[in-house]
Amino acid sequence: MQPAQTMTPNQSPLDPAPLDQATVLAALRARVARLEGLGRARHGMDPVPVAAGIPLPGGGLARAAMHEVAAISPGAAAAFCAVLLARSGGTVLWIASGGPEGLQAWPPGLARCGLSPANLVLVRAERWADALWAMEEALRCPAVTGALLAAEDAARLDLTATRRLQLAAETGGALGLLLRPDGPNPDPSAAASHWRVGPLPSGGGGHGLEDPRWQLELLRARGGRPGGPWAVTWRAASGTLDLEEAEVPVVETRRGQRGR
Repeated sequence: MQPAQTMTPNQSPLDPAPLDQATVLAALRARVARLEGLGRARHGMDPVPVAAGIPLPGGGLARAAMHEVAAISPGAAAAFCAVLLARSGGTVLWIASGGPEGLQAWPPGLARCGLSPANLVLVRAERWADALWAMEEALRCPAVTGALLAAEDAARLDLTATRRLQLAAETGGALGLLLRPDGPNPDPSAAASHWRVGPLPSGGGGHGLEDPRWQLELLRARGGRPGGPWAVTWRAASGTLDLEEAEVPVVETRRGQRGR
């Protein structure tokens, strides 16, 4: 298994310069071409499954569309996104901007969520404009089955930006994810669905080896209804996300309000 491939522009974080977009695009295309397999051919345009029992239009997350994930906890939300990207079935990109904290990818953790480093390309841009550009280009590439853009600042994801990304996803056919911190009064978005994800206590005695549990809320869905909160458990051994039947206590969001 090869390690996740990382693309980091060679520029100072104190004075970030614009990317040489032609050079970076050529490098991205070359790396994606080396990873390109039969993921899109195998899965076609079938929705990406989430968890059996969660009612979603079409039975899962639509491909060729953007979906927002608001993170109550960065770790839980990133893990949930990794599961979805792995289920897209092929080459995926994880794009982040800014410093090393927050919503940056950690490949060993993503691998435990089913996202193989062999199918993963990591991109880090110092400037937000370059991160948006990289996401748009990734979504337009037909060899990419999934792409994620991690936003440190939710205010940067305005309606215009999400519309551009949605159009790019429709062009390339990939699953697009926007991972951002949970916050009050988010801007309008062109995303097809909007989720909120947080952690739940696990039942393994606190030894760090238990299967993680998350709380999922569907805040908005095109062609569907909001729902949740649902408690789910990620079973790494079997690669399944199991929906629990017990009532879920709503966890606190970052803004100090209840999760609904």
